[in-house]
Amino acid sequence: MNGPMSRPSNAAAIRGLLLVIVAVAVGIYLLRGTDTPTLDTASTPTTAAAAQEEAASEQEETVASTETTLPGIAVATSAPENGATTDDSGAGTMVGFEGRPNEEVSIQVANSTTVRGAAGQKTDFLKTKGFIIKTPINMDGTPLDRTRVHYQARSMLEAQNIALLLGLDDQNDVYKMPTDLSAYDGYDEPDVLIALGIDKASAG
Repeated sequence: MNGPMSRPSNAAAIRGLLLVIVAVAVGIYLLRGTDTPTLDTASTPTTAAAAQEEAASEQEETVASTETTLPGIAVATSAPENGATTDDSGAGTMVGFEGRPNEEVSIQVANSTTVRGAAGQKTDFLKTKGFIIKTPINMDGTPLDRTRVHYQARSMLEAQNIALLLGLDDQNDVYKMPTDLSAYDGYDEPDVLIALGIDKASAG
């Protein structure tokens, strides 16, 4: 009687043991899952972005202070500091240049005054300085109180030198060539045109 009755009890015990083993295995798996290290996904991109910004900042500083050197020429490429201003008042002024030699510069003198022979006198004087001389002419209209020195494009420095030679102001007495030249009868397209005024008409 006892033999047949013991088999169901053994089967139940085995099933119970298997359930316990499965439960323990599941528990161990879950415990390992909670102990698995996780990546800090929020901090990683932030750290990478900060590194990129720092590298870009260093590169900009390097470029800003770079000095390009060519044979005999050093060109500074550094940018002005914040708040610094650049002085453009001398833009277009070729400091350090003396202009072309007198032998390459043509001049024509126009007499705006009533002093006879004034333009010819100044022409003779400039001829002794080696300039290319155009025939002196008269200027129609009201006589000028002060002599003006007009220049063609690319002849500003030469006009300034001539103004100084005549005892004039190389800034305030030097002008671009007039667009309307109808008042200059016999105008011959010189590099520099001197509109002789009363101040220099009778001067030696």
